[in-house]
Amino acid sequence: MQITEMARRSNRGQDRAVDRFLRSIPQSQRNSAGRRSQTQHDPASRIYLAVPYPDIAKARALGAEFDSKHRLCWIATTADRTPFAKWVVDESALRHAGINPEDVLADFRDAMKSYQLVPGRVIPDGKWHCANIETRNGPRLNGSYRLEFKGGVWRGYIRNFKGASGPWRFKSGTLSREQRAALEAQDRERQAIRDAERLAEQRAVARRTLGILTGLARAGHDVHPYLKKKGVGAYGLRLANGSTDDMAGLLNLAAFKRSRDLYLVVPGRGVDDSLLTAQVLGPDGSKLFVKGARKTGAFHLIGAHRVADLANAPAVLFAEGYATGATLYEATGMPVVVCFDADNLVQVAKELVRVLPMAQPKVVCADNDQYFLDGALERIAELGTSAPSSAQTLMVCAGAGEQAREVVAAGAVADGQWHAAENGKYRLSVERVRGLVRGVTIDIVKSADDHPHIRITTRNKGLEAGEEAARILRGRVVSPAFISLIGRPTDFNDLATAEGRSAVTGQIQAVLPLPLHCEDNDIR
Repeated sequence: MQITEMARRSNRGQDRAVDRFLRSIPQSQRNSAGRRSQTQHDPASRIYLAVPYPDIAKARALGAEFDSKHRLCWIATTADRTPFAKWVVDESALRHAGINPEDVLADFRDAMKSYQLVPGRVIPDGKWHCANIETRNGPRLNGSYRLEFKGGVWRGYIRNFKGASGPWRFKSGTLSREQRAALEAQDRERQAIRDAERLAEQRAVARRTLGILTGLARAGHDVHPYLKKKGVGAYGLRLANGSTDDMAGLLNLAAFKRSRDLYLVVPGRGVDDSLLTAQVLGPDGSKLFVKGARKTGAFHLIGAHRVADLANAPAVLFAEGYATGATLYEATGMPVVVCFDADNLVQVAKELVRVLPMAQPKVVCADNDQYFLDGALERIAELGTSAPSSAQTLMVCAGAGEQAREVVAAGAVADGQWHAAENGKYRLSVERVRGLVRGVTIDIVKSADDHPHIRITTRNKGLEAGEEAARILRGRVVSPAFISLIGRPTDFNDLATAEGRSAVTGQIQAVLPLPLHCEDNDIR
């Protein structure tokens, strides 16, 4: 595989820098990790009470304390609860209010199935948990979920990394205003405890990850199926053997099964160059992060040894995935910040805007997830919908600025009303901004189905995250424009594969106020 001469010169130096990076955690990280949130009292010491205003004096006469900041009565966790039983919001009170944990879990499992996730054992602790999704080739670990009881409401979020994602909420049950206030205060106490525990866990996980990373071999160009498929080189990556290296320890996943597969490991650092996490890329394109590590705000650098080097660069590019970032680096020679995904792109922008010069050109190279309406129409088509008398044509946001694309909504009506289909009914609502569809919400009810109501909201997430990151960075956003949409290309790696690296160079040059000097070595 050909790479630019600039890429060749940089790779050896970058590998040495990664070695130094992996072998050192700055003092600032050692000091801050595991530091407990500062509160005026022990967050595990109070039980907040749902006392109506007329009964506050009575509760205080019985020995309850009064929190003047939150206007709530409370008792110590060691106190006798008997005199305050009618004001304690415990499981019995929740069941009486119609909030039954068994019903909650059953409803959430149904929601997981609607997103093609395999429910398994659901852990309602407010943390992210991995889950399998159903694919044509069997279950794959490409999903996750989070479920928690917060402020008197059961809330969750379900992610299918190969499909749709969305929020969930348990709609049954009714609590009083005082009960909700007590639960919200209790949540703040629990959150303080969780924050301290999470910081300590992240510190321990980062140390274990660091120890394993330093023992892994450096990845060279063309050594892994993922690199060959994407047509890019290896910049600051490590190579792990699924049969001989400690993959379970690296990912903090005890259930990870040994195999003969080779894995690429992408270190993820923080703004102070400390190791935060790592992304593991499988030969089949699967992506996993270290469980329990801090991913928020973590990134990988290509073409720069340290964060300080970014400040001295003529320009900085930002991208979601590694392959996209490597493509941009090889096409422009400019340093690239790999942010891993759309959500984290915004978080990384918030971190780096504090250390990069305001006058420095910054370009967010967003993924163009423009097929969100197409996907929604395909879900509706599964109902066997009969085509209306006249097909509706919608203009969809298809790139940065005012780029648009026509989508014919054959077989569906986008009017926000319920419509009958052969195997159920649907409702399709669109969000328009200046005449362009920016978001879609579909409600689906299937006949003779265990899943009563499915709601999916989709948008051009990559572009919207890129626009927000560019706003934070005071930079510009660009998304790839394709000659052909066959195969539904979305990112700059897809552009290089379809039209050559020179197409990437040209589209980035169009938004940079300085000339690019790089060789035209197309990687097909």
